Amino acid sequence: MSTRYFFFGTLTDRDVLELVLERPVAPTALVPARLAGYRRVRILRDSFPILVEDSESSVDGVVFTTASAEEDARILFFEDYDYDMAPCRPVLADGEAVEATFCGAEDGVLASDEPWDLDRWAVRHKDGFLQLSKVYMGCFGKLTPEQAEPIWVETRERLRAEGILVRNPELAPAAEG
Repeated sequence: MSTRYFFFGTLTDRDVLELVLERPVAPTALVPARLAGYRRVRILRDSFPILVEDSESSVDGVVFTTASAEEDARILFFEDYDYDMAPCRPVLADGEAVEATFCGAEDGVLASDEPWDLDRWAVRHKDGFLQLSKVYMGCFGKLTPEQAEPIWVETRERLRAEGILVRNPELAPAAEG
């Protein structure tokens, strides 16, 4: 079993995807694509993005096809909170539209007004996010996503307190969760 995904955020970064999959990913495995009808913004309480519907916009990302059901399970574990899987039809650079799945925001997940940019995110948040993601993905196969979520939150707060993970400046500490 394999699934074709449209990635638009942190999983477009090969280091993040390799950590999630626990294997190297060839640069050619990430095929540039564009998804119409959305714009990419930062999620309100964290550094990663979500897509919001916007008929006048489109989002650049990549199409990636998993090699196994295990890889699908790892991606679904990583994307479990804040995201639901949804079908989409991104367009590749050659103009071909392909069937894919993307991780859309769950109902109730709040978006900021801030556009999200991978390069800006990498400079400010990537190192801490990789540390956080390594701890979380260490739970894969041992815990359910519901059981692992408190570990994500506890690790995120520890990394923020240590100055490794940057806190979003517009949020007061009591507003984060």
